[in-house]
Amino acid sequence: MPTVKPFKAVRYNKARVSSISAVMAPPYDVISEKLQDELYRGDPHNVVRLILNKIAPADTKDDNRYTRSKQIFDAWMDEGVLARDDAESFYIYTQSYKRGSKKVEQVGFIGLMELELEGKKKILPHENTLAAPKEDRLKLTRSVRANLEPIFILHDDNKVTKLLKSFCTVAKPVINVEREGVRHMVWQLSDQKIIKAISKRMKAKGAFIADGHHRYEVSKMFAKESEANPKYIMVYFVEADEDMLTVLPAHRLIKDLGNIEKDGITLKLKEFFTIEKVWGLEDMMTRLAKLAGAHAFGMYLGKDAFCILKLKDIAVSDKAIKDKPKDWKRLDVSILHLFIFQHLLGVKDTDDNIGFLKDPSETKKAVDDGEFKAAFFLNPTEVAQVKKIAKIGERMPRKATYFYPKQLSGLVFNKF
Repeated sequence: MPTVKPFKAVRYNKARVSSISAVMAPPYDVISEKLQDELYRGDPHNVVRLILNKIAPADTKDDNRYTRSKQIFDAWMDEGVLARDDAESFYIYTQSYKRGSKKVEQVGFIGLMELELEGKKKILPHENTLAAPKEDRLKLTRSVRANLEPIFILHDDNKVTKLLKSFCTVAKPVINVEREGVRHMVWQLSDQKIIKAISKRMKAKGAFIADGHHRYEVSKMFAKESEANPKYIMVYFVEADEDMLTVLPAHRLIKDLGNIEKDGITLKLKEFFTIEKVWGLEDMMTRLAKLAGAHAFGMYLGKDAFCILKLKDIAVSDKAIKDKPKDWKRLDVSILHLFIFQHLLGVKDTDDNIGFLKDPSETKKAVDDGEFKAAFFLNPTEVAQVKKIAKIGERMPRKATYFYPKQLSGLVFNKF
């Protein structure tokens, strides 16, 4: 891994805001227009004004959502709403939540990581990126000159996790809030001996990006624009431990089936899949979970018509998916998009035709309301699969992973 180092974070001043919880928000890319409105109506210092300022009809080159983010950030610094820490620090960040009946604690730390601008890559991506989101984040970075949200990187060093946990047992957190069933806690770690030990171990390890591919590439673009621009990015590091991580699937919805009728979908699929009717959404999701690893999918065509599709012969799917390694071909998301959608059904596999939702009930409702014609449900991609695809230099199909819980925005900022 490239060099990891501490930094003097900019943080909210508890004395100048109504509460720390009130100024937090989810990451910018999961904030809907409705939630954006709700956050704007809440605390006037909510971080949404920085990470996702509203677009105004009268926006110009000199007055727009990006310039307003800068003006607000600068004003909050001047007013003492935001303040920079005195000591170079790592920021231990834990998220505690329940996965079923099991309590899960995700333990990591926020620090700065050197960008890989040249040479052999040690930081491995696993998803493709799109031009529009990168342009958006680049404009924001140029204007505010800060990392407003950390990217999420996984590493393989259990001893780093133990060091972090040990510190947390003897120190008090500087942030302790609960939102939507998740307890978020942050400790400021400024002990240089511990920082050096962590930095040394991290430098010797490999790592891959779990979330924040667009922001990582934007930071490299920004760094190359000028020698004066920073060559480091703010990162949240977490051990790639299955017990600490939860990956949720993003279920797929088809808007336009093209020339195929709904009844024709089953006819086209039954040659290659066993089709099992199930009685309702809950039954389907329970059955699907039991078939994890068996290349099975849930399908909903409306009017309470649920079924489970189970691939009969993986060799047939392998043959239909061209020019990819075997491990990539055998991802459920690859089979769904390239074998089912493109090869068998011939539907347009584009963002304006394929929708993505995490909640099964919302996915069903989108079909019932007529917004989409069909829905397909998946089991989650395993962390081991994500690592394997990254290590062989491949990128997963879009929305292949949804790491839960998302990190709160507004905990710490890295101002250049």
